[in-house]
Amino acid sequence: MKFAAHKVVSTSQQRRNSLLADRARAPAMRTLHPAVGQLQIALVFNDGSLRTPSPQVHTFYPAARAFFRFTCPCHECDGDFDLSESVRQLVTSLPSGKRDATRTTKGSLQCDGVRLRDRVGSRNCSMTAEFRLEVAAAE
Repeated sequence: MKFAAHKVVSTSQQRRNSLLADRARAPAMRTLHPAVGQLQIALVFNDGSLRTPSPQVHTFYPAARAFFRFTCPCHECDGDFDLSESVRQLVTSLPSGKRDATRTTKGSLQCDGVRLRDRVGSRNCSMTAEFRLEVAAAE
């Protein structure tokens, strides 16, 4: 009988697994932000290189998990971008009781991770994310 070899999980993989578990535990948008009918998050990445990652757009509806941390698109990085506070501030700016109300904000975040080029050395990630948030009130 052969036993499966025990795989050592890297720090970056542990961090990504933790991120996935946190997402699974996050409440639904309708629970955390009942006034929101739709939230759109657009991310544009830049690390100063010629090969920048593709932009991303995420749309959240009331049934979606209210989880606003996104992994760094650099495959060598263990970091993420946390937009939770920016989303909270934007949602609280929605006027109560107004249908079809929308709010927009923009900003920039620096990746909080470390790039692992090899097992011996590492350096801070240089990835930045320009973000645009747009929230629409629930009807």
